[in-house]
Amino acid sequence: MKKQYIIPIFVPHLGCPNDCVFCNQKSISGQTKQITKEDVKNIIEEHLKYINENVKTEVAFFGGSFTGIEEEKQIELLEAAYEYIKNKKIDSIRISTRPDYINREILKRLKKYKVKTIELGVQSANDYVLEKAGRGHTFEDVKKASKLIRFYGFNLGHQMMVGLPESTKLDDINTAKQLIKLKPKMVRIYPVLVIKNTKLEKDYNSGKYNPLTVVQAVEICKELVKIFANKKIDIIRIGL
Repeated sequence: MKKQYIIPIFVPHLGCPNDCVFCNQKSISGQTKQITKEDVKNIIEEHLKYINENVKTEVAFFGGSFTGIEEEKQIELLEAAYEYIKNKKIDSIRISTRPDYINREILKRLKKYKVKTIELGVQSANDYVLEKAGRGHTFEDVKKASKLIRFYGFNLGHQMMVGLPESTKLDDINTAKQLIKLKPKMVRIYPVLVIKNTKLEKDYNSGKYNPLTVVQAVEICKELVKIFANKKIDIIRIGL
């Protein structure tokens, strides 16, 4: 079985309709300028120098909400990556996005450009926690998007967070159990970090938010790993 090589391309905060309390993609990625098709080509070319033929290669658009970007920009970035699929230099494309930015038209467009995997930023199955985090969507949106993604034949990925404001250990465990029902192929588990220049940083400094300790985060993640592993769902990352 071939190993997989990911070529990461960050599109910081593109496509996001609002600022979640925990998020500052520019700080997280260290990138501030908008990505162009030339950037995509340059990043891919640089990575291809170090990849051998026995590796499956995937271009991954991380950060932001890819399907929320204006359509023209989406197509520009997808076309740039798709050229390398047509030339058999890469094998697939992966994107991450919000569950409320998925519909049939969007999925047909992604299919056209051979996107293989779609990761949804779920964060929590608790609508109250989602509201407190400023997500702007509900868990019902997650259910609908997950069903559509699987119907159109994409690999479904979920991203969840541990330790969100007013979320309990029970909430986090329930989120994992609810995600399993939606049959993702893979999950990422992100314990909340307090990032500079976010609303969460203000709440932390004012004493309104107390983050999990490292030990607490590890203990919860340990339980989540068992839950997902028991259902043979791949955990592709723990931690930011």
